[in-house]
Amino acid sequence: MTESEFIDYWNKEYPESFPINHELKWVYPDRWFRIHNLPESKRYAESADEYKIILDRQNQLINDLIGEESEVAISFGLYTNEITNDNCKELTDFGEFLKVFTIDLYKERPEEHEHEMYFDIYLKTENWKNGNWDEILKAIADDEIRAMFVSPSKKCVIAPYDGGVDVIVDSTEKRDMLKDKYKDWLSELENGM
Repeated sequence: MTESEFIDYWNKEYPESFPINHELKWVYPDRWFRIHNLPESKRYAESADEYKIILDRQNQLINDLIGEESEVAISFGLYTNEITNDNCKELTDFGEFLKVFTIDLYKERPEEHEHEMYFDIYLKTENWKNGNWDEILKAIADDEIRAMFVSPSKKCVIAPYDGGVDVIVDSTEKRDMLKDKYKDWLSELENGM
């Protein structure tokens, strides 16, 4: 997926939002659900067994949503106080990501952000393979990085965070079906958090 394909896809499928993981659940509540990484909504792993539960759950969920060997765009963003012209950077331990675009947060949302506050979006396209992305999933679970997996072919966004995974699918019906399938991994709270 090229940067222009990503931008076109995002603007078509998620026109009311920016590709900022933690915002999607508020913009698309009728297409959103959340699983928790660990039983009893425990937030962080403290043992190898708990990391195994997290990775097993997340790999199963992602496999079910997009399938083995399907193309997936891995995207993440960085807040910054200055505009950079760098198109490509070695930003993480997970290889090189291409800078797709910069959001001027003050211009877009002046009531929420100060002058000179930007959000740079980076992208890398890979094929999903069960277990191949365990290191990035573990880093997300440990709150070391934020990233999301975007699948245009399956029309879904998978946004792991430290504590669980937010998922946006293309319909309320599909969301409800998946919530039923993963009912044992959902929050007991009425709001799904």
